[in-house]
Amino acid sequence: NARILVAVIGLCIAAPGVLLAASSSTLAPAIAGLMIYGLTRSFTDTNMMPILCQVAVPRYRATGFGVLNFFAMSVGGVTIYVGGLMRDAHVDVGHIFRFAAAGLIVCAVLLFFVRPVCAKCPPLCHHTND
Repeated sequence: NARILVAVIGLCIAAPGVLLAASSSTLAPAIAGLMIYGLTRSFTDTNMMPILCQVAVPRYRATGFGVLNFFAMSVGGVTIYVGGLMRDAHVDVGHIFRFAAAGLIVCAVLLFFVRPVCAKCPPLCHHTND
């Protein structure tokens, strides 16, 4: 479960970085918060395929990775579009970043509940390998 926990920890550290960027009124803390986000967000990205190898049978791993990338890019694009709409509606950027930080925490909680598939059981088994 270490790969899953690394991703969860990365997201939990990234969220305060986004909050720091959202709540700062000067440039230095905003840059520091976004640097924290940039460095810790990669914890999830680099562990996604190993996590997928733990939870999916080998036959569907490549398809699963493609579907994950599709949704990541789609959600990213929609988020940028909605963020632009919110900017045009004169919504404070800090509110957008706070919403993003809340989304990171929700993702961390959801990822925490992912359990590896047992190697001895049939597919879709939710026993742990302990």
